[in-house]
Amino acid sequence: MEIVADRIGKAAIMAAISSREEEERIKQQIADRPNWKVGITYVTGRRTEIERGFVKSIVACALNAQVIRHRPDEIHGVIHAGLECLHGVSSSVVAESNLKLKVALVADGHWVAVAAHGESAFHPVTNHERIGFGVMHI
Repeated sequence: MEIVADRIGKAAIMAAISSREEEERIKQQIADRPNWKVGITYVTGRRTEIERGFVKSIVACALNAQVIRHRPDEIHGVIHAGLECLHGVSSSVVAESNLKLKVALVADGHWVAVAAHGESAFHPVTNHERIGFGVMHI
């Protein structure tokens, strides 16, 4: 079954949940679309640490991967989409739980989507998957 990344939010979610092999195919789908850009990063650590550094990490990823330009309106959009994503992925996590997240950002020049997928655990036997997602106009 082939799933097409035909919207930036869908593309960001697909990239965030993808394996390494799937990631390359998704990146190619994104590269085939005019003006679409993608950036992928990994964020790991205790929830409180991630909450302090998440926005900085995704803004750096967005700028380094040229998903956005170094303009206040575009950085502002990434921050808001990232905060929405972070809220979704961490809102019910115990403060000292560990998170291991793959974060994907996709933009089309007008909108930016941020998706994070991974695992959380307070104890090794409590590991389970989580996902967060946010979209904002840039």
